[in-house]
Amino acid sequence: MVPCKIITVTSILFFLLGQRSCQGSDKQSRLLVSDPTYLLSQLESLTREVNTLKTVSSQENQVLKSKLDDQNTEIASLRSQISTLTQKVNAQGSTFTVWGKKTCPSVSGTENIYSGIASGSNYADKGNGVNTLCMPHDPEKLIYGLTVINSDDVGHIYGSEYQFSTHRMHIQEDVPCAVCRVETASSTIMIPGKLSCPPSWRKQYTGFLTSNWHAYQGTEYLCLDLDPDFVEGSRSDQNGRLFYPVRTVCGSLPCPPYENGDLVSCVICSK
Repeated sequence: MVPCKIITVTSILFFLLGQRSCQGSDKQSRLLVSDPTYLLSQLESLTREVNTLKTVSSQENQVLKSKLDDQNTEIASLRSQISTLTQKVNAQGSTFTVWGKKTCPSVSGTENIYSGIASGSNYADKGNGVNTLCMPHDPEKLIYGLTVINSDDVGHIYGSEYQFSTHRMHIQEDVPCAVCRVETASSTIMIPGKLSCPPSWRKQYTGFLTSNWHAYQGTEYLCLDLDPDFVEGSRSDQNGRLFYPVRTVCGSLPCPPYENGDLVSCVICSK
C-alpha cells in the first residue's frame, strides 16, 4: 500500500510536470506512482530545469545590467558636454593682464592674447597717463602724421623697471606682461590682501601689490606675479615706469587684522 504522503507529493509533481507521468496505461501509472526511485529522478529533473532557467535568467539580467550601465555612462557624458556648452554660451569671456610674466597662467580656459612690456608714465612726470599699459613686442606704426602747436605738446610713455629683487629677478630689469582672456568667465577681479579666491571663483594667479614710490607721482596699484619674469638683457638703469612693493601702514588701516610694514598680497580671480 502506497503511503499517503508519497501519493500527495507525487500528485503535486505530476501537476507541475503537466502530468507527463500519466501517459500510457493505468497499470504503468500505478507502478510509477509507487516507485520512489522514479519520483526522485523526476524531482531531480525538475530541479535541473529550474536551475537552468535561473542561470539563463541571471545571464539575461547581466546583459541588461551591462547595457543599462553603458547607457548611464553615455547619459552622464552627454550631460557634461551640455553643461560645458551651456557655460560657453552664457559666458561672454573676460580679459585681464598678468604683470611680471611673459605668458598667461596655465589655467583651463585661459588663453594668451599677446605678450609685451609693462609701460607707463615716468616716475617723476606730473602729466602723462596714470594707468599702466602692456605694450606689445610688435607695434604697428600710424600711416599718417599729426600736427601740434609745439613739438613738445605730447605725452610720454616709458618702459618699466623693477625696483626690488626676488627669486631670479633683479633690480633695474624690465617688467614683462601678458594680456589674457578667460573663455568661460564673465568677469575678472583683483583682490588685494588675499592669496585665495572666493567660493566658486577660479584663481588665475597670486602675487604682491606694487605701485610707484610714495614720494613720486601716483600710479595705480597692480598685482605683480609672485614669481616674476624679466626681459633678458634689460638690466640697465633707465627708470621710466617704476614698480615698487607696497607695505601696510597702520592708522586708518586697522591693525589688527593688518600689521604695520607687511607686504601686501593679491590674487586675480575669474568667474
